[in-house]
Amino acid sequence: MSKDKKKSPTKKSQTKASVTPTKVKFVVKKPNLSNIKIKVKMPDFKKMFTQMKESKTSKTVLKIVALVLIVVGSFALIDLGVQYLNNDYSVAIVNGTRISKSEWNKLLQQAYGQAGATQLIDNEVIAQEAKKAEITASDEEIQTQVDQIVTSLGGQTEYEAALKANNLTDTELKKEIKLDILTTKLLTPTITYTDDDLKSFFTQYSAQMFPTETAALETGAKLDFDTYKAQTTTYYVQQQVSNTKSTWLASKEAEYKIQNNATSKPTYGLFGTTINIFKNLTAK
Repeated sequence: MSKDKKKSPTKKSQTKASVTPTKVKFVVKKPNLSNIKIKVKMPDFKKMFTQMKESKTSKTVLKIVALVLIVVGSFALIDLGVQYLNNDYSVAIVNGTRISKSEWNKLLQQAYGQAGATQLIDNEVIAQEAKKAEITASDEEIQTQVDQIVTSLGGQTEYEAALKANNLTDTELKKEIKLDILTTKLLTPTITYTDDDLKSFFTQYSAQMFPTETAALETGAKLDFDTYKAQTTTYYVQQQVSNTKSTWLASKEAEYKIQNNATSKPTYGLFGTTINIFKNLTAK
């Protein structure tokens, strides 16, 4: 018996050799498109046309309404404008016939034109002199004098009635008070006086200056000068300013180049307006 024997394969190797890989197959099923129905909805052109037509109609109506409002508003404004112009250019209306302000102004100019022009010239000279002297009238100073007037008249109601009676407004009165304050400040340094001047003035006008205090005195009694000296001085200076104002204005107006068209015909010169503007710009 032969010693060489063939080794039989081991179990492990036998197992390995016997394994055979399996082939896997993937099957993809195609959808059945024949059963799917696609619906395409057509636009409703009739409805769209109706909406467009309605939209155009609405816009047309709005345009017409807007146009009517514009026309009516324009006529209303024109009518109000005509009323305003008619009233603004008329001083009175008699049975529908208008009396123009031009006729009224002509009458006023004939009666008071020269005096009015002179007053306006004086006011301008005072304003320019105060500006040169750097003198001002504060709102507080003006209001103080207004309050004194209100108190002296008996109250605000009486004050407003007095303004109406004198054809004045509160603003116009304050403008006059401002000019008086400026004039007083301009002229006060030029006025000289003594205690004897003040005492004489007090003796003569104390009853007019201090009516309430005078009325409260017993028979034969007199107001004490020293008690009212400060107020008496103020009144005295105001009177002296009033007395010297016209002379002072005349001297100042002589220094000014004044063209009074109310008393003489206006004059014209080459580049007159340009020269005046240049002078005003360069004036200190």
